[in-house]
Order: sequence, then C-alpha cells, then structure tokens
Amino acid sequence: MSSRSDVIEGRLVYTEKLGWVDTGHSKGNDARMLMAAINSGDDTKESYFTIKYTQYMGLGLKYGTSKITRWRVRRGLSLNDKKRVALTIMMYTTHLFEAHQDSFPFNWYTDSGYSGEDLVSNLLGFYQAINGIDYLPQLQPISKEDALKRWDYYGAIGKYKNKMFKPLLFPDPKKYPNNARPYYSSLPTFLNTISPITDIDRSHLLIHIEDRTGYNIHAVRDVGIELE
Repeated sequence: MSSRSDVIEGRLVYTEKLGWVDTGHSKGNDARMLMAAINSGDDTKESYFTIKYTQYMGLGLKYGTSKITRWRVRRGLSLNDKKRVALTIMMYTTHLFEAHQDSFPFNWYTDSGYSGEDLVSNLLGFYQAINGIDYLPQLQPISKEDALKRWDYYGAIGKYKNKMFKPLLFPDPKKYPNNARPYYSSLPTFLNTISPITDIDRSHLLIHIEDRTGYNIHAVRDVGIELE
C-alpha cells in the first residue's frame, strides 16, 4: 500500500510518460530470475521443462500469501520467444495476484490490489531487467516537490485502480485547472517491443499447467521462481 511517505523517501516517483512508478517493483528482480530459469531450461533433455512462478505478499517470508502458476516451457526457444514467454507468465500471474490482493479479506486493510502504479511498474521492471537499461530518465520523472503536489491534489494512488498494462496519468492541476483528472495513455515505444502470447491454450511455446493460492504460516515456501 503506497503512502505519501513513499514519495518523500523516493520509493514512489511520478513520471510524465508512465504516471506513478513504484521503484521497488521497477527493479525487475522477478523478471531477471524468470529469464534465468528459462535459460537454464535449455540444459534439460526433455522437449519441455517446468517453471513455477510466484508472486507473494506478507510480513516477512513466514507469514503471507501468494499466487503460484506452473508452466511447461519449450526448450531451445529463440531469445525473442523466451522474452515473450517470460512476459506472458509475468502478466498472467500479476493479474491473479492483484485480484487476490483486491479481494476479501485483504481489501479490508490494504488498497494495494490493482493500485494505479502496480502493473506499469512491473512492466517497467521487466523491460529494465531483460534489456539492462535504466529507462526511468526517459519517462520524464518530475521533482519530489512537484510529485507531492500531485499526490496532495489527487489523493492516494491506491484508490485509482488500473487493471491494464497502460499508463494512468495525473496531469498537473496548475496547467489544467478546469480539467485535471486522471486518464489512460499509450505505453512509450521502448516498453512495447515484446508481444505477450495472447492465445495461451493454442501456443506451442508454453503450456499452462495450474494456478493455486499459497499461504505461509510459520514456514517459508512459495516465495520464488523455480525450475522444477
């Protein structure tokens, strides 16, 4: 759940091209590990290998909940197809996880589910990780002082739900005093170069095995990405 203090401490920044960005999500650690697992799958002897991908929330690793998806991925894919597979797995699981956060009982105490910055921050992290490029300067981040003014005018980003991997922008109320309201925009070109697989059921690149919900109580499990 993002707060005004996250803006002050630099964990949440506002950009003119992507809207609010969670700098933790945008590190792309999950995407980096997922690509590493897909690359490691090439060392297997079978024509397909299995990957378990998890998105987790909780108090540390021993108390929390997660959404887990499992996939069979074809061995020996081209680099572009590996990126497509990784993006597909990330997007699919992100939707499951955000819906989980936005459901009872979690939505009683947090507005994190589909919070306006989540999906685009995950997407930014994916591209930064797989391309090894810091795209933040190209997204035109504004100053912390100006970002706080946007926050104070529009309120907490968590009350604005964004279920698309598209920027939700909050125009400067000083420039548009009579028409300052959030609106969706298009992704920058450099964050739209990889096409996710749209028809998973018919794809020969990967096979969806299962989705499930995990709960960690006094135990550490289901918190990472594994090549099974």
